[in-house]
Amino acid sequence: MKNAAHHRRLIAALGFCAAISPSLVAAEPARLDLVCRLRETRGSAHRELRRRLEIDLQARTVRVSDDVGRGWQFKRQYPFVSADADRIVLESGDGKSSAVDRHSGLYSFHNQRDGVTMGGPCEKAPPAEAARF
Repeated sequence: MKNAAHHRRLIAALGFCAAISPSLVAAEPARLDLVCRLRETRGSAHRELRRRLEIDLQARTVRVSDDVGRGWQFKRQYPFVSADADRIVLESGDGKSSAVDRHSGLYSFHNQRDGVTMGGPCEKAPPAEAARF
């Protein structure tokens, strides 16, 4: 039984890596939908939230929505900076930086002006056809 659970976790991890890492698959998906479980730090205050990233690799845009316990709320959509085999850089400049590591699945965000830092693991999410913004 223990081996079966281990195998399921391994298969799930490999599926996630294949979804976010083009080096592991022949063709890169045109769209990458992720849900990240994040810890936000603002000064000495902390909170947990979920962030949905809908990344369109062909159009080179990202749509960001947050869920702080009241359902998904659309934040904004914008062109992302770059994407390669190692990471997708979503923002870089004006004191903000954010990226997804394509190997570990970790998301990081920092806003220097507001003193906000967020980070945590992401998982492949179903398409947002049911999301209501």
